[in-house]
Amino acid sequence: MRLHSLSITAFGPFAGTETVDVDAVARDGLFLLWGPTGAGKTTLLDAVVYALYGTVPGARGEEKRLRSDHADAATRTEVACELTLAGERLLVVRRPEQTRPKKRGAGETTEQAKLTVQRWDGAAWEPVSTRIDEGSEYLRVRLGLSAEQFCQVVLLPQGDFARFLRAEPEDRARLLRTLFDVGRFARAEDWLAAERRAAEETLRTDRERLGRLLDRVAHAADVAVPEELAPELVGARPGASVNAWVAAVRSRAAGDLTAATAAAEAAAAASARLDGELAEARGLADRHARRDRARQELAELTVEEEQLGLLRARADAGRRAEALRDVLESAGRTALAAEAAATALAAARAAWAEVADGRDADALTARELRDEAAAARALAPEADRAAGLARELGRLGRVVEALTARCEEGVRTAASWPGRVAEAQRRLDAASAAAVRLPGLTAAADAARTALDAAHRAERVAAHLAAARETAEAARTAWVDAREALVELRAARLDGMAAELAAGLAPGADCPVCGATEHPRPAEHTGPRVSADDEERARAVVDTAEERTAAARRTVEERERELAVLRERAGELPAAELAACAEQARAERAEVAALAGDVDAARRELADREAGRDAATTRLAADREELQRRTAERDGRADALTELTARLDAARGADTDLPARVRRLTRTAERCEAALSAEAEELRARAAADAAREAAARRATAAGFADLVDAADALLDAGELARLERRLRQHDEARSVAAATLADPELTDLPARPDVPALQQRCAQLTAHREEAVARLEQARRCAGALDALAGEVVSAEVELAERRAWAGRVAGLADLVNGRGANTLRMRLQSFVLAARLEQVAEVASRRLQEMSGGRYTFLHSDAQARHGARGGLGLDVFDEYTGTRRPTKTLSGGESFMASLALALGLADVVTAEAGGIQMDTLFVDEGFGTLDALALDAVMNVLDELRRGGRTVGVISHLEELRTRIPTRLEVVAGRHGSRLAG
Repeated sequence: MRLHSLSITAFGPFAGTETVDVDAVARDGLFLLWGPTGAGKTTLLDAVVYALYGTVPGARGEEKRLRSDHADAATRTEVACELTLAGERLLVVRRPEQTRPKKRGAGETTEQAKLTVQRWDGAAWEPVSTRIDEGSEYLRVRLGLSAEQFCQVVLLPQGDFARFLRAEPEDRARLLRTLFDVGRFARAEDWLAAERRAAEETLRTDRERLGRLLDRVAHAADVAVPEELAPELVGARPGASVNAWVAAVRSRAAGDLTAATAAAEAAAAASARLDGELAEARGLADRHARRDRARQELAELTVEEEQLGLLRARADAGRRAEALRDVLESAGRTALAAEAAATALAAARAAWAEVADGRDADALTARELRDEAAAARALAPEADRAAGLARELGRLGRVVEALTARCEEGVRTAASWPGRVAEAQRRLDAASAAAVRLPGLTAAADAARTALDAAHRAERVAAHLAAARETAEAARTAWVDAREALVELRAARLDGMAAELAAGLAPGADCPVCGATEHPRPAEHTGPRVSADDEERARAVVDTAEERTAAARRTVEERERELAVLRERAGELPAAELAACAEQARAERAEVAALAGDVDAARRELADREAGRDAATTRLAADREELQRRTAERDGRADALTELTARLDAARGADTDLPARVRRLTRTAERCEAALSAEAEELRARAAADAAREAAARRATAAGFADLVDAADALLDAGELARLERRLRQHDEARSVAAATLADPELTDLPARPDVPALQQRCAQLTAHREEAVARLEQARRCAGALDALAGEVVSAEVELAERRAWAGRVAGLADLVNGRGANTLRMRLQSFVLAARLEQVAEVASRRLQEMSGGRYTFLHSDAQARHGARGGLGLDVFDEYTGTRRPTKTLSGGESFMASLALALGLADVVTAEAGGIQMDTLFVDEGFGTLDALALDAVMNVLDELRRGGRTVGVISHLEELRTRIPTRLEVVAGRHGSRLAG
């Protein structure tokens, strides 16, 4: 961060607009911001902080009074700051919320706060943001520091660090928290506290869960939970009482399960015996039913056998014909193919006859036609090239015409350029001469205008001086009259003083003059009565008149001094002559300035015209060369086109063009080839049909058919033979199954049918008894199973409860540790531990500067000892005295030593905070006050440190009212305090 300039208006003690060019005053790297106490030196730094952060540091920001009490009501409070941040040059303008008179009507209105941020792009300021929130975030990201950190790193307030040097650890921690971000460690403390609460809550939840499990065990076993295992006591202490009670409940449930198992097994055995008898009876009844059904089916199938004779004969012929299906179908297909080939041959011969011209259709004729078509097709690219040559010839003709016209126009244009160049040269010469005369004329016009303004102001001041003298004389006269009236009142009161004293006498009371108690002849007023109040009022009138007289006299003196200065500036000429001289000088300057303003334009115009002249000459030469080349190219293309056209006309013959000739020859060749192919195909198809017919006839005779037609008639449709065979096979299988069923040994010699319903009734009774036993067994088994499962959950819950209890203890111990309690012997919170590490780092960095300023005597030492009365430790700070070899508290340092230590601490802390913020480069620093406590040697050491700070291009500003620093630091910026507000000197 480098500060370039600062402008403030109506801010703090500054009533008007004051601008500081920091680049100018900081050219040596070290400058002094000097002025008396209360003049407003620190206000300039407040303005920088306000521009960047919208707040004022320290106690001044708490009052929120930024506007100057000396400022005019129409002047707006504003701060403008130009600086470089993160490689960008920015202009920041900020206004606070303020009131102003209404533009219409009486009263005041409130203007809202404003912030504008602009970026320099190398040529102009471009807007970045006009919103306060957006602009503030833009600046915050590039600064990388909070307002508190910026005030400690850039402004280095010596007074704050003097307090920090002697502060108690807790006060020191508050400042360090504003500079270093320990929020994540605070969040870690809060997280551990939350984890402790969560662990305690989880422990309570696990205890309740164990209680609920015991209730489920009692419900499953239909028993009551013992009082020592009540929900509010369960899991409160480790022990075996829970497992013992659960084991006893499980043992009783196991006994019940054994008894129920025996009863269920007995009922199941009786039921199984009766089920066996019922199964045998049902099997015998089933064999009787099967024998009856088989006898009936066999009788029905015997009657149906006589009707299937014709179907069996048809199926036999179909099976024999099915073996001939392939040859029969092949004979049919080849016969149809032979007929189609004969028809195609007739059509091909007719098509060839249309184009044959008496020629026979043979392979030699087809080859000759193909060769002629190929020769014509080979010339097709030449035809395309001829068309391309014709188009190129037309294009070249147009190009030659355009180039010819351009050359003629170029000749005319080149002839006009010398005159235009000469005219531009004359304009440049006139403008250059005017630019040489302009500075002198400007100075003369400014001097004339200044003299004229001074003359006019002198006339006005002379008029005001006469009025001021009259006012002063009137005020002096009124003052003299008031004094005479006071003298007269005082004399009158003295004359009546005896009567005034006598009015206060009472019989028997002491006289305040003589002490007598008798008052035989008290004095009486003979003139007007004048009291002490009358005299005091007259004296007040005199004082007021005297103040008015003095004020009027000062006004006259100011007007006289101002008039003398203005007459000196105006000179001896009268105002009319001064006005004429000023107007003449202004007009002459305006005329010359208008001419001088055209220097750059005239120079650019001359350069443009010279460049245009050269470009025209170059363009004309290029056009002429291009014209010659294009003309030769056009002539060559014309000769090539003539030769190629003659060749194509000879190859085209009687056809309209080459593509038509190729199509005609190709079509004729295709018809010749088609006739040859059709003859060969017809011969092949006829031979195949004869061979297939003969093979089919031989196989039909071998299969027992009279001829080929008889075999074709016996051939059945697809699927019909399968349906016939399936029906016959099903009939035969059904007869075989019925006969086999009757022959089964199980169905011969059967006893009488059993009484199955009676056996079923007895079986139902035994089944109901068995189901009751099984239900009692299932209930006992569920109880035992539930207790077994719950026992595992109880054991798991007890283990988890013990683990939760141990985890809660560890979390509580760790939470106490990071919060400075429990095993933390230093009683340091985690935040304090981190801040202690930062403070130790600051002490190490600051020690180097302190050793240099103290001549190697003092070194900072960090202390982690507990504070007084056992308070939390870790943020102690001592110094080591090399002269005595002892460790001393910082409170024992003298005033000058404290200043050096505070300055070293501030610089060290600034370096650490800058590194913590990511190594932000701070090129502008300010050191505020405290130099008055140093002797000459100590001041030399401190100045050496400040000289070291400005190495590498850094700028250091020292804020002080110390007179000696004015001789040590040659570059100064002085703040002058006045009755009507402060201002910058010079």
